Amino acid sequence: MNYSLSELIIQYQKKTNKNDAQFAFESHFPVEKIHAIKTGKISYTPDEEKRIIRYISEHR
Repeated sequence: MNYSLSELIIQYQKKTNKNDAQFAFESHFPVEKIHAIKTGKISYTPDEEKRIIRYISEHR
C-alpha cells in the first residue's frame, strides 16, 4: 500500500495502540512535530520521513 506519511503513522498507531506522545518518544521526535505531520500543518524533510518510516518498519 502507498500511504502518505501521516496515514502511515496513524495506521501504525492503530495497530500498536500507541498515542502521539508514545510514538514521538520512541521514535525520537517532538510530539508537536508528530501532531503537525499528522494534521498536515507542516512539511517534513526527506530525512525525517526516512527516519519515521524506518522506525515503523523496524517496530511492527
